Amino acid sequence: MDSKTTLRALKISLIQVNYERKVFWRNPPAAFFTFSFPIIFLVVLNLVFKDQSIETPEGTVPLPVLYLPMIMTFSAVSASYTTLAMNLTLARDRGILKRIRKTPLPTFAFMFGKICHSTIISAMLITTILITGILFFDTGLHIHKVTAFTITLIVGAATFSTLGITATIMVPNADSAPAIVNASILPLFFISDVFIPMDNAPDWLNMVAQLFPVRPFSLALQKAFNPLELGTGFDPVNLIIMLAWMVAGLIISLKYFSWHPRI
Repeated sequence: MDSKTTLRALKISLIQVNYERKVFWRNPPAAFFTFSFPIIFLVVLNLVFKDQSIETPEGTVPLPVLYLPMIMTFSAVSASYTTLAMNLTLARDRGILKRIRKTPLPTFAFMFGKICHSTIISAMLITTILITGILFFDTGLHIHKVTAFTITLIVGAATFSTLGITATIMVPNADSAPAIVNASILPLFFISDVFIPMDNAPDWLNMVAQLFPVRPFSLALQKAFNPLELGTGFDPVNLIIMLAWMVAGLIISLKYFSWHPRI
């Protein structure tokens, strides 16, 4: 592929990202609840656990500090994996994807647009949660951990955006999408340090959760926020696990993604 072809492909992909942006913001109610629900969740948890702490391997950490990255994980996964899987399945059943397939838009540009836009929305959502935590709940992020936090956020959001596309392969139709997509992700929330701290959970359960990308994402964000962590906040092992899932999801999506409604 020469430089001219590469530039053209990049231009088409960026145009697709812009198109996804317009589609998202043309649905104000969906955009509003995408950003407001995690904030409500954050407020409720901080009111309930305001004066409580939890013992971690590094020491005692206030629960509000721990729940901030947990809510970020939940929000990013919901905004990327869950939303993207359901929207794509609905578009497939309505014949929208079939019509897109007949246009000159390359497959990689379509997927790049979906993944990149979902990653941007997740980044905006997590930034909103971070600002809310800093302003109202006395939680924050040390300056020397900002790089680790940013890289973790991008890798995690891109991973779950990719897996959101992959998830459509196992969904037969739009009617079954909510049940199948939620069934594939909600159990992982409960065993992956998202809804419940898993420090006292059985080792075998944590080992099982570690095989999936939700727990690595949550732990990597927690490491960046943990005030008792003295390093840069990077968690290379968990980043590698997420990258592996992203690559696997991309390969499977490119090979098996369906553009046509299933009868």
